[in-house]
Amino acid sequence: MPSVAMPCSTCGLPRPVGRCPREVVAWHVDRVVAPFEYAPPIDAFLQALKFGKSRMLGRALALLVAPAVATGGDAPGAELLVPVPLHRRRLLARGYNQATEIARTLSAVLRAPLGPAVVRRAEAAAPQSRLRARERAANVEHAFKVDANLTGVRVAIVDDVITTGATVNALAAELKRAGAVRVEAWAIARTVRTLRPISHEESEVRRTASPAERSARRP
Repeated sequence: MPSVAMPCSTCGLPRPVGRCPREVVAWHVDRVVAPFEYAPPIDAFLQALKFGKSRMLGRALALLVAPAVATGGDAPGAELLVPVPLHRRRLLARGYNQATEIARTLSAVLRAPLGPAVVRRAEAAAPQSRLRARERAANVEHAFKVDANLTGVRVAIVDDVITTGATVNALAAELKRAGAVRVEAWAIARTVRTLRPISHEESEVRRTASPAERSARRP
């Protein structure tokens, strides 16, 4: 599996960080754990989990990253796991939330409570994969609503992949407004290089391609 080399604990990008997200926007995430690079074969597994109805991959992938998130860094561990929510329409269409599938296993392994109802998606934002970095931040700026008092709670956001960090950062901001004292972001993979926006057609081609085909297309 392709691992992120010498990741920065705050943004998850390999060091030295060429373009830190903290230089672009106010950064609300205290620690990022996303040990694998979003590259073959991990990208194919995540696409299958997200779009291919391969729900069982959530558990397998969560077990791969559990040792990394269990270390806790220099701070006490998370007291509550919050999967990045889908809007209800997207959840109904997909049938499940891939982030919840990952978080459920991490909750069991780490013995940390799972709080899928703590936050909801208030707006059905456009798919992030079609947007540039600054557009991603604006797209999710008001996407989340926290329905709990989290005063003094240490929270870990769980997602499948972190690309620019806009989604987890927007959610972290809302969690801290609700009182969370520390917010980490845990994911299976981190996108190391900035990706250009892709069309719906190209997205479909990537989603259905085999790992070998994906590798052959990489520059």
